[in-house]
Amino acid sequence: MKTLKSITFLMLISLLTFSCTSNNDNELIDPNETNETTEKSASAKIVVEVVKSHLKADGSFYNATNPESSMTFDLGFKFSYPVSISYNNGTKVQINSIEELASIAKNITTTNYIDGISFPFDIYKNGSKETINSENDFIAAINSKDTDSDGTPDYQDTDDDGDGANDIDEDANHDGDSTNDDADNDGLPNYQDTDSDNDGQLDEDEDNDGDGDFTNDDSDNDGDADYTDTDSDNDGTDDGDDDDDDNDGTNDNDEGNDNYCNNCTANALNDTLLNCTNWVLDELEINNIYAHSQYAGYTFTFNSDGSIIAKNSNNSINGTWSSTGTGNNVTIVITLSSLTDINGTWNLKEIEQENGQKEIEFKKQNGDELSFKSNC
Repeated sequence: MKTLKSITFLMLISLLTFSCTSNNDNELIDPNETNETTEKSASAKIVVEVVKSHLKADGSFYNATNPESSMTFDLGFKFSYPVSISYNNGTKVQINSIEELASIAKNITTTNYIDGISFPFDIYKNGSKETINSENDFIAAINSKDTDSDGTPDYQDTDDDGDGANDIDEDANHDGDSTNDDADNDGLPNYQDTDSDNDGQLDEDEDNDGDGDFTNDDSDNDGDADYTDTDSDNDGTDDGDDDDDDNDGTNDNDEGNDNYCNNCTANALNDTLLNCTNWVLDELEINNIYAHSQYAGYTFTFNSDGSIIAKNSNNSINGTWSSTGTGNNVTIVITLSSLTDINGTWNLKEIEQENGQKEIEFKKQNGDELSFKSNC
């Protein structure tokens, strides 16, 4: 009978041990806190998921020099350890560091996840310690970080600083995470910094090719995007003091976003092209070479069926055109068989009405420029 009782006791101990360790081999089980009660907490689940989003596949931090950034950048606070959390199956663990939290976050799944925490606990926020006494306090804490004050907390916002570029697109080193990209080393990551290189120009104003995306501009081809490069054209003058950041011969004030067709639509472009006739090339710049003189004498007619006709005294060339987009992202695609310089996708730069003339200016991502003019 004693032998049977011993075997039964050992089996129970084995089952209890398996239950406590099956969630994560790296967890630290806290046997001294068995009387502490954890409460269900959707906020605890969010925190762990946010931390996981900043981990590599092996569980290490993308931002290895500042692992707490996995919480502070997106949530605005970090835990004052230890903190007791619990799995959805009731298993409770004590967390003593961000590394231990990462170890748990790495292994959560849709069926095995953190959904509880023990109140009260302390956090550090803006350099001060605060006590979180309830789930309502916790919800308020995780929703309080809103860099651009647009009403969407950073952990839910795809563009934290509201500069027009998604956070992931401000991943300057292309490692899959934006928390370790800080061009000016001011402690603020690029995706939460409206002037990432601290050159005196807002990131959104360093869209030197005018395509509506400032993250793809590298005027001096040095591998650093203009918005992270204090001297985008490498001319020895910081962008904030340079009147021509991309060194293309056009003053920044004449080609910045404020002078682009911010409120234009494809319909506005279509109406302009269709309501005027006898369009002529006013400018054509290919690879920094002016080429419009080759097309002197041509007139262009844009038709509502998507056809385009280019005529001069000797030729009549048929092609197609189409437009799409809005604001700074209106594009036109022109196909005219033998007029290869004019073919391609062009970004709408400006629609002007002056002295009884209409002028429409376009620009390609590579810097080529095209403009049509009509007396209408």
